[in-house]
Amino acid sequence: MGRDSIHINYVKEFTKLSLWFVHKRLREGESDFEALVNSRVNIYRNTSLYDGKHHPSNGEAAPEWAGILKELRTVFDRYMDAPSTEQLEAAGLNVLLPYLKKRAGALPPPETRPYECWTYDYGSDQLNIHILNVYQPRSPLSDRWIPFAASLIRLLQDSQAQRPDVELVQCGSWLNSVLPFQKLFPERWKQSAEPRPEVRYTMGHWGQFTDRLGDFHARNGALFRETGEFPFANLQCKCPIDEVLAYLKGNFPAAVQHNRQ
Repeated sequence: MGRDSIHINYVKEFTKLSLWFVHKRLREGESDFEALVNSRVNIYRNTSLYDGKHHPSNGEAAPEWAGILKELRTVFDRYMDAPSTEQLEAAGLNVLLPYLKKRAGALPPPETRPYECWTYDYGSDQLNIHILNVYQPRSPLSDRWIPFAASLIRLLQDSQAQRPDVELVQCGSWLNSVLPFQKLFPERWKQSAEPRPEVRYTMGHWGQFTDRLGDFHARNGALFRETGEFPFANLQCKCPIDEVLAYLKGNFPAAVQHNRQ
């Protein structure tokens, strides 16, 4: 299966799961349909309407989005009390599919990033780090473990050089609930963990439904439907940058050597 085919299957299955979640939250008492679709699930960013900057959670969306939301609202009104969400998911996907396919067909090639899977931004007094698997179909938590650790070392070192005033690094992600990812950080990182129960549209919650190929993670999706709970909790962890660097250099000599090549 080619990259485009994998991505189309992912967005189809992920969108159905997202519509199921919206239905679940409505049944549980949340009443603002538009806020649910705009802010709690990651649908808009998978459509051709997303320009990489503006998002309806901030009141910024393409003009067509209002009409799409109206169509989705009609679908939910029609199937809200059905014995299962199968028809709702199919009809909702049918509304969104042209926009999902159009974006999939225009996906840029994998980009070359200085820190590979890692990106960052700065808060008021901390470095925020984010993760995206650019090694597909391989995994940063297994066969690409050394480059993954090495690129984190580079990012943290560069941050110290460019912003010596920022001494803390933090990350909010479901990956903080995954043992191999936890092994990249010292004990203080794990001890600092704070749950982030408010579900937002970001990959801090929703990234766990993408597998190493970039396809839909069927097992995690099925478990989510079965239990109603995310398989991996979104945790926010933090630690001094120099402590993380000392830990990485002491425990991952192969990553240090990788950066010397």
